[in-house]
Amino acid sequence: MNWIEVSVVADGEAAEAVAEALRPYAYDQSVALVQMGDAGSPDPYALEPAVAVKIYIPDDEQAAAARQRIETAVYFLGRLYPIPAPAFQTLAEEDWANAWKKHYEPFRIGQRLWIQPSWQPAESVSPDDIVLTLDPGMAFGTGLHPTTQMCLQALEQLVTPGASVLDVGTGSGILAAAAAKLGAGRVYAVDTDKLAVQAALENVRLNDVAQVVTVNAGTLADAPRGPWALVVVNILAPVIEAMLRQEQLMAYVAPGGRLILSGIIEEQAAGVAAAVAASGGEIAQTFTVRDWVAFVARPT
Repeated sequence: MNWIEVSVVADGEAAEAVAEALRPYAYDQSVALVQMGDAGSPDPYALEPAVAVKIYIPDDEQAAAARQRIETAVYFLGRLYPIPAPAFQTLAEEDWANAWKKHYEPFRIGQRLWIQPSWQPAESVSPDDIVLTLDPGMAFGTGLHPTTQMCLQALEQLVTPGASVLDVGTGSGILAAAAAKLGAGRVYAVDTDKLAVQAALENVRLNDVAQVVTVNAGTLADAPRGPWALVVVNILAPVIEAMLRQEQLMAYVAPGGRLILSGIIEEQAAGVAAAVAASGGEIAQTFTVRDWVAFVARPT
C-alpha cells in the first residue's frame, strides 16, 4: 500500500497548533515536526526556524475525503496564523515510515544546549555542549516553540549542581531532561496527558537520565510539595494564574529558589505578574520572543 505525506510549513510558534489540528487525521495519530532552514546556525538566539509539520495517511479509497478535511482544517487555522496550504506527496510503502527523518536537523538553543534526533550522530558540537536527544515524533515540546526555548534558556542560567527541579506540564519531558543534563540532582515531572507522560518517559530513557528524573501522570497537587530549588511551568497564562492564586504554586519554591513561568502571550503578562505578586513573589527576570513572554520569579 502507498501512503500520502501531508506537509505544512509554519514557524516555530504556529507549528504546534498546526500539529494538533492535523493529529486527528494522521495514521496512528502520529505527527512529526521537522526542522527547516539553517538549523545549525551558531547564533544561539536564532529562535524561530521554519518547521514542516508532517503526517501520513493511507492512500486508499478514503484518501480523497481525508485530504479535503485536512485542507479545510488548515484553511481555518490559516485565518489565525499565516500558514500556506498543505502539500501532498505519495510515498511507497517502504519509504513512508522514515521519509521525514532525512530532513530533520539538530539545532542549538541558548549557549550550550544542542537538540539532537536519536538516529543521527552528534556532530558539530563543542566539548562544552549539552546534547539533548529528542525525537520529533510527538507534536508537543519539541524545542521549536519560543515558550519552550525561553524555558531552556532560563534553565541553562539557573540550574546548579545537585539542584531539585519540579516540571509541571512536562509535555515531551524536554525541560526535565535538560535540567538533569545541566546538573540537577532530582527532577520530578508531571503531566495530565497520558501521551505526554509516555513521550517524556521515552525521552528520559533516550537521554539516560532516568536515575534523576521521575515522570508521573497528574496535576500540581499530585507533585511533592518540596520545596524545590527550581519550578518550571510552561502551560497557558490562565492556568498559571490559577496555580498561583488558588493552588499555592509559589509555596513549592524554596527560599532563594526560582519559578520559571512560560506560555504567556504579551497581553497576558500583566495578569501573570499581578498573580505572582499576590502569591508572595516578585519578577526577577523577563524573557521575550516576539509576542511571547517568560518570567523568572522568586519568593519575597
